[in-house]
Amino acid sequence: MPLADAIVENFQPGTLEAWGLGYEVLEALNPKVILTRATVYGQDGPYRDRPGLDRNGIAHGGLLYITGYPDRPPVRPGIVVSDYLTGVFNALSILIALYERDVGKSGRGQWVDLALYESVFRLMEHTVAGYDRLGLVREREGNRLKNSAPLDNWETRDGHFVSIVAAGDGLFPRLARAMGRADLVQDPRYATLADRARHGEELNAIVAAWCREHTAEEIERILVAAEVPVSRAFSIRDIFADPHYAARGDIVEVDDPTIGPLKMQGVYPRFSRTPGAIQRGAPRLGEHNREVYGGIVGLGDEELDALEREGVI
Repeated sequence: MPLADAIVENFQPGTLEAWGLGYEVLEALNPKVILTRATVYGQDGPYRDRPGLDRNGIAHGGLLYITGYPDRPPVRPGIVVSDYLTGVFNALSILIALYERDVGKSGRGQWVDLALYESVFRLMEHTVAGYDRLGLVREREGNRLKNSAPLDNWETRDGHFVSIVAAGDGLFPRLARAMGRADLVQDPRYATLADRARHGEELNAIVAAWCREHTAEEIERILVAAEVPVSRAFSIRDIFADPHYAARGDIVEVDDPTIGPLKMQGVYPRFSRTPGAIQRGAPRLGEHNREVYGGIVGLGDEELDALEREGVI
């Protein structure tokens, strides 16, 4: 019987074991099998049996606490970030296990323990070291940082928002001159990054006032020409109309058998020699039952026909 190279599951811990499909059983059938197990809190530890979803992974991983403004409750990120991030770590885990098994020539599979909160926690930058060495508890700072200015997402004359990053000693003079405020470069309050951070409120207010006088398109044109990092906060409508997205093929059209042509994100990352492509839309529920039960499980046509008649597959 053909055996799977890798198996992915995201049930509560102990579910596979209760079904008689724990790793030891799978390994006995195929010593090369790789099993990745994704849960919110992991396969062990005092919280392993807690139920949870993406938001719990974000909260327990520390990201929720530092997201938002200091005078308001924490704000969730705009997407289910711990779910998707764990999916990326999942794919990477399988590749690492395959490399160790085949290139490293161990010839053996293994199981991988993935927790949503740990995927988030591993991206928490200096939060751990800052608390360990300095006792710093990182708090919500909104769009600004205490040690950087000017830095924010500013509203434009036409109601858009632009993100301008120009706190560095090389970038700030470019921004000041581009705004027609070369005098700011000579102002001792803004001479260094530390100085600008100390006077961040007034400096950010100056940039905010300038942004309110210009459209988003004007700001982008002026600052790009001055080599100042700037990006408009794109809605999905902006993304669909953007020439850079179009030039790089970031949006592709796939023919869905139910709803017809459907646009979706293109394949990423981009490979030079073996570029990826989306061949078809997502499968319908049960669409490949015969292929799975026949080609993998090994059932014959008569058995498959009987299961279809009974509505099992």
